[in-house]
Parts: sequence; structure tokens; C-alpha cells
Amino acid sequence: MGKTARLVLKLVAAGLAFCALVCLIVGSWCDVGEAIDRRKKQRLAMDEYSDYADEELRR
Repeated sequence: MGKTARLVLKLVAAGLAFCALVCLIVGSWCDVGEAIDRRKKQRLAMDEYSDYADEELRR
């Protein structure tokens, strides 16, 4: 009986750990998506001015 109870508790613990991991991923997915969008906008903004010759403008 003791071995069965331990097995059941281990299965329950593993299931809860898996659910916690899934909740963590789903909960932070919006933040990850927003960070990716911000990074894309920053790169586009940097690329927009990359064709100017800044060295010549400073002289």
C-alpha cells in the first residue's frame, strides 16, 4: 500500500509541475511577443537612418 501511495503522489507532483510550466509559458507569452515587437521596431528605426553618412554631416 505504501508503494502505491508514493507512486500516486509522484504522479500528482509531476502533473502539477508540468501544469505550472505550461502556465508559466502561457502567462509570459504576451511579454515575449511584446519584447520581440519592440526589438523589431528598434531595428527598423536603426535601419532607416543607416544610409546617411554621419561622418560627412559632422564636418
